[in-house]
Amino acid sequence: MAFLVVHAASQEWRHEVSDTLLTVEQCAEMALSNNAAVKNSIKNVESSSETRREAFTKYFPQVSASAAAFRTHNNVLEYDFFNLVSLGIIDRGKMASIQALQPVFMGGQIINGNRLAKVGEAVAELQCRQTADEVCLTARTYYWKLVTLHATRRTLEKALQTLDSLDRQVQVAVDAGIATRNDLLKVQLKRNQYRADMVDLDNGIGLFGSLLGQYIGLPVNLRPKVTPTVPDSLPEIPVDIFMPPSEALSQTVDYQLLDKNIEAKKLEKRIEIGKNLPTVALGAGWFYHDVLRQNHNFGAVMVAVNIPLSGWWGGSHAIRKKKLALEIAQTEFTDLSQKLEIGMQDKWNDLTAAHRKMAIAHEAIVQSAENLRLNRAYYDAGMCTVTDMLDAEALNRQAIDNYTASYGAFRIAVEEYLNATGQQDYNLTSEHKQ
Repeated sequence: MAFLVVHAASQEWRHEVSDTLLTVEQCAEMALSNNAAVKNSIKNVESSSETRREAFTKYFPQVSASAAAFRTHNNVLEYDFFNLVSLGIIDRGKMASIQALQPVFMGGQIINGNRLAKVGEAVAELQCRQTADEVCLTARTYYWKLVTLHATRRTLEKALQTLDSLDRQVQVAVDAGIATRNDLLKVQLKRNQYRADMVDLDNGIGLFGSLLGQYIGLPVNLRPKVTPTVPDSLPEIPVDIFMPPSEALSQTVDYQLLDKNIEAKKLEKRIEIGKNLPTVALGAGWFYHDVLRQNHNFGAVMVAVNIPLSGWWGGSHAIRKKKLALEIAQTEFTDLSQKLEIGMQDKWNDLTAAHRKMAIAHEAIVQSAENLRLNRAYYDAGMCTVTDMLDAEALNRQAIDNYTASYGAFRIAVEEYLNATGQQDYNLTSEHKQ
């Protein structure tokens, strides 16, 4: 039996996380170790294992023992001889027995029931992996959104520093009489707007920090720390992770669950047929009774044959119902398999589209930075207004923010494609237990 176990040094991370920058892989590991959904799915696997073990016991003899004693206020049997003499017997007694019944042929119900239990265990393991996939994807998504927000905040901090410098420069110009107070007010208004944006960013960082922290199992008073670095160079499109949908299909959990569903429906149909077949069992027992004031015991062997003659009246309809359920499962298998392949291609298209948008945003940074440099030079030379300078700075900040957002979207698109094609990589190992 394959059993999923999560390995992650969660307790060590609880003590060190306040001083350690977490990577996306570490966040995924901690989520798999501490997330409630994963813990519950592992318990579901354990429960299905117990069901499989329970089904296996049906192969063994069914042993039962019974004992009884009685006493009556009147005799059970009374005889009246010519109204002269009355004789009563059996007013007390004791009985005991022990017997074992070994199934010999049960219409395939025991064999197919065990196979169905194994399928159920395999389904529980696949569902556990599916839950782990979803938890892993969610943790990585939270991580990249938090990185994006931190990077956006750092950009805003630099923009505020630029406005602070411009404010001082304009203040000097106003004092010298070569600039108007209106120019100074424009700078101060823009700076206040950026400060308000900083409040919104801090709220967003706090929210996603709390979500990620709770998701990976951190105490309430701790927040995960991430590196707010967005690379200056454009990341390459990860062509090495691409898989043709037809090749990736068989390794996805959804496809394997569909396949197991068909297998389960076939076994359910066989079990239903078995309910309407004759059953044979062999048995042996020991019996004891003390009813007529004498101890008596004996052993016996027995053969039990059950033929459900009238069972076919309703059984044929039940079998037909199971057959229809199997046909539905087969139709769903074909239909959903095609949809899974379409979904994989769609995720790849989203990934490539995100990369193209990121490339466009990266190009805009170069253009906006050059525009800002020129306007700063023109302003220093007195060839443009403060408004032109503020517009150039705002365009530069917007270009950087667009690139940061598109970088985060690209990273999330990569994670979603890996998840859709069954390529998630995390610390789940398989143990084989008998």
